[in-house]
Amino acid sequence: MGLLYPGALLLLALVPALILAYLARERPSRVTVSSVLAFRALRGLRAERFGGRPRFDWIFFLELLLLCLAVLAVAGPYVLRPSSPVAVVLDNSAATQAELAGGGSRFKAAVEKLDEALAAHQSAGQGAGEVAVYLTAPHPHRIAPPFKSIAEARAAIAKVVPADAPADSAAVGGLLSSLASERRYTKVIYAGADQIVAAAAPGITAFTVSEPIPNYAIGSFVLRREVFGAEALHARIRLANFAAQTRDLEVIVTGDGRELAHAKSVLGPGETGQLEFPELPPANVYRAELLPTDGFALDNTAYATVGSMRAVSILFVSPTPDDARGLESIPGVAVVARTPEAYAPWELTGADVAVFEYSAPKELAPVNALFVMPPPGAPTLGFVVKQADAVQIASWRKTDPLADSVNFRLLNLRAGEMFAVHPWMSAVVEGQDGGLLLRGERDGHRYVAAGFNLFPYLGGRNLPMSVLTLNVLSYLAGLSADSTGYRTGQPWLVPAGITQVALPSGRIAAVTPGSMFSETAAQGIYELIGRNGTRTPRAVNLADFAESDLAHPAPIHVEVAAGESAPRTIAQRVPVGVWVLLAIIALAMFEAAVVYRRRRRGALVSA
Repeated sequence: MGLLYPGALLLLALVPALILAYLARERPSRVTVSSVLAFRALRGLRAERFGGRPRFDWIFFLELLLLCLAVLAVAGPYVLRPSSPVAVVLDNSAATQAELAGGGSRFKAAVEKLDEALAAHQSAGQGAGEVAVYLTAPHPHRIAPPFKSIAEARAAIAKVVPADAPADSAAVGGLLSSLASERRYTKVIYAGADQIVAAAAPGITAFTVSEPIPNYAIGSFVLRREVFGAEALHARIRLANFAAQTRDLEVIVTGDGRELAHAKSVLGPGETGQLEFPELPPANVYRAELLPTDGFALDNTAYATVGSMRAVSILFVSPTPDDARGLESIPGVAVVARTPEAYAPWELTGADVAVFEYSAPKELAPVNALFVMPPPGAPTLGFVVKQADAVQIASWRKTDPLADSVNFRLLNLRAGEMFAVHPWMSAVVEGQDGGLLLRGERDGHRYVAAGFNLFPYLGGRNLPMSVLTLNVLSYLAGLSADSTGYRTGQPWLVPAGITQVALPSGRIAAVTPGSMFSETAAQGIYELIGRNGTRTPRAVNLADFAESDLAHPAPIHVEVAAGESAPRTIAQRVPVGVWVLLAIIALAMFEAAVVYRRRRRGALVSA
């Protein structure tokens, strides 16, 4: 037996106080009375005196025992009991969903191996002890506080389902190394799809269920919008063949439930490739399906949404803010219009592109920016301009991205201004007396200056000017960049205005804007729900060729010192403070009952 808090025994110093209390108890004195009435009248004049020969009855020793038991309870008594605690690590990563040749999945086989190992541990007479159960995906974690019995642990393991996220083999190796080195468990049991690599791993029992399976996978499904104004999207899908034979692979792309496109690719063993879909019709949710099917269905499907491409935010500063109205009709564009008086420089931090029409900032804008007919003498821009009542285009760079597909002969520019030679911007379009359209880069940002007005945007009603405007905005916004997408198991930041997230399972989770959302272990479509009830779909995919390569699983490296072997049994501390408290309560109730009976009998005699 031992004590968790031996210092609490100092409270035994209260024993002398109990003795002093008994020394100060009431002492009987002789009083001669002539009648009972006088005796009752004199009862209040009790004679008490301190000192003398102490009289300790059995109640004193009972109270002394109660005091000692209370001090013992505070000290935290415990007894040592032989125990065999076990740690269980179950691989629930995406790769365990693969089907085995004999039937059933890898995950099912791993659970069966664990159940048999725990049953054998219990039948060997080592069932006394806690069982800690850990999962590997999306990151190593314990599913609950340690279970008190093997039966509870087996019941909990039977309810676990595999995740759609890969496991971090390095983190799993660190967990196994820690469990085997800390000597808190007599046995560490691992079951999963990855092979354990260890020079010496005493105390670890590993069950590997990694039968090689031929597999074909979709690695990524990304969308991009080539230019402003185009509703059709460009899709790129990466494929891989992890089989031992050359395969003809086909991908079918559907949008909102209807087939939009399909394409085929021939890939050799271990070869990767990609399919391009240059013009996918608009849809909210796209789904790509890979054929032929195989034993690992998770990576044969991938999702994409238009919402995965962030809308381009344009800050339009002009004394005539109505010129920005036409930009709102361009897909994937959000416009905020300000007059120069209402404009604040801090607004640039939330914009992808800034447009300054007939105005210029006091400092060079720290974002990609377009300057339309800037006022003469703007010191931060360094423009030297010459006003012209009639602007005529003399030449242009036909290979420049700003001039792509633009018929400059059809432009009616009217009045404008021309730029002299600029120190760091070059002319794309030139007039009779200088540059009309300049572009350049400064401190990692792109800048364009126009000596004629590109706005308002009229779309098809002024096609040559609209194409030029779209080229300029595409250059500044970099719209040809691919959407990054989201992967299973990776948390993401909750956007502003989002209060709930609907998971692929249908469950709705409450979230806080600006916080990290980590319930991303399932592949599929997540819906971001705003305060006004609007829903924005977001695609989350496995997109991991390393996890899809079922023939070459990632090894788990375990590092355990050779001399660190797991003990057969561990002396477990079992607290007995509760039993001490129960004894105190029982003795206190016994004392109270005896004292009550004494007082009851004394009251009857006096009456």
